[in-house]
Amino acid sequence: MYDFFVIGTPTGQGSKRHVGGGTMIESAKGLPAWRRAVKNNAVLARGSNAALDCPLVCVVTFYVQRPARPKFKDHPATPFDLDKLLRSTGDGLEQSGIIKNDSRIVRWEAEKVFATNVTGAHIRIAPVSSAMD
Repeated sequence: MYDFFVIGTPTGQGSKRHVGGGTMIESAKGLPAWRRAVKNNAVLARGSNAALDCPLVCVVTFYVQRPARPKFKDHPATPFDLDKLLRSTGDGLEQSGIIKNDSRIVRWEAEKVFATNVTGAHIRIAPVSSAMD
């Protein structure tokens, strides 16, 4: 099992914009930095261990910035969509080599909460056989 914290600004993946000539690019400017932060912290957590190549459970808590005037006082129903945060985070985990492929994640448990100190994500990964209940 791996358990680590990524400091950074959680950024979603999946929204594209057209820039002309049939070219589409990711619209989230912070995406490369977020993926890099996930990758770097996962590399440190993995150490010299081989990539996990089995069905996995991934539990993530995203800590996001509280807006000056949140629409919902206690819940961060704010950008980015939770599913898009999972996409960018899964790709960062795969790029780190901590998991063989993000398709190995068969169960996600995820939530967004307002950060009280730093923004980022608490990530736990374990094989399904030793799931973190």
